[in-house]
Amino acid sequence: MEANNKELAEYMLLIKKLTHYKLKTQDPAYQSFAEDIVQETFLKLYKQDFFNNNKLDSEDDKKMIGAYIRKAIYSCFMDQLKTLGINRRLTKAESISSGQKYENIKHELIEDVNENDIALPSVENPDQYVFVKEAYQWIKGCYTNLLTKINDTDRKTFFEAAFWQFNEYDMPLKTLAKHLGYDSSNPTQELKRFVEKVSMCTQPHGITINNPHEQIQFLREQIESAEVYS
Repeated sequence: MEANNKELAEYMLLIKKLTHYKLKTQDPAYQSFAEDIVQETFLKLYKQDFFNNNKLDSEDDKKMIGAYIRKAIYSCFMDQLKTLGINRRLTKAESISSGQKYENIKHELIEDVNENDIALPSVENPDQYVFVKEAYQWIKGCYTNLLTKINDTDRKTFFEAAFWQFNEYDMPLKTLAKHLGYDSSNPTQELKRFVEKVSMCTQPHGITINNPHEQIQFLREQIESAEVYS
């Protein structure tokens, strides 16, 4: 018997509660992952036909189902960390040796980086040029990796425009979303969460993203200027 809309709503609510509880025990910065993890967990279980094969009929059923959902949430959470470059999955040999499945990837931070800004200097020497060019590549790489996790084509188009070309559009974010055919009740908040995830990916390399289109424009100008006069 297929799960009806009411049952699916109950499952969605349970997934949300368990996801927020899971993230609450982790770094507070991971709270920005909540919506994506909820959606990915729901879709993962839906594709497995989990909701049709399991019913929340008794307390024992709820405990068993809750345990399975927590495992699915954990899997999606670790996938997010892997996508961001925070964790990596160990090889079979490494896993046997350490008794763990994942390893936190440690990056050496660039000194004197202001965590509230990208803190990039104007390019005045070759070392600064290398830093600026690498910063641009890290942002692009993190952005691309995260975008591959999004299935909604219109959402991708909106993020692309808002992240990389917003200065080219003379309109607010909500208007831009409608202009590009992206139907969302709060595109500004969605973009904010996406930018936070990109920034979390770039921060281990000394780069914090908070105003992407302006910061990216700055990087491009510095790179072009250095190449013109090199």
